[in-house]
Amino acid sequence: MLRNEFVDDVRVQPMTVSPAGESPSATRTPSATPAPAPRRTQKKTPRPRGDLKVITVKGGEVAFTIGANGCKLISATPNGGYTAKVSRADSWIRVDLVQGERGSAVFCIGHERRTDTWEY
Repeated sequence: MLRNEFVDDVRVQPMTVSPAGESPSATRTPSATPAPAPRRTQKKTPRPRGDLKVITVKGGEVAFTIGANGCKLISATPNGGYTAKVSRADSWIRVDLVQGERGSAVFCIGHERRTDTWEY
């Protein structure tokens, strides 16, 4: 089984081969140069406008902002085996997190400034 992660902090020492007739102690191994320390960058995360609503359902998680201008979908994160489908109209957004014939529907109704869920 292959690993899904990338490993970049493993240090491997170079291997040297002694010429014939020379003892291993006579062979010099170059010293490893230390890797530069990682730098952190500070980025400002834009703050969503309106009230942030995060709804967790059987099929995953959906985040909306609800403000004076209605709903805005921030993210839809389906659980393993589920897929996300988005439907929109002028005053509402529906996100279905679906697995086969079953799923979770998350609604944001902008003009009522509320959310609702439905499991099917």
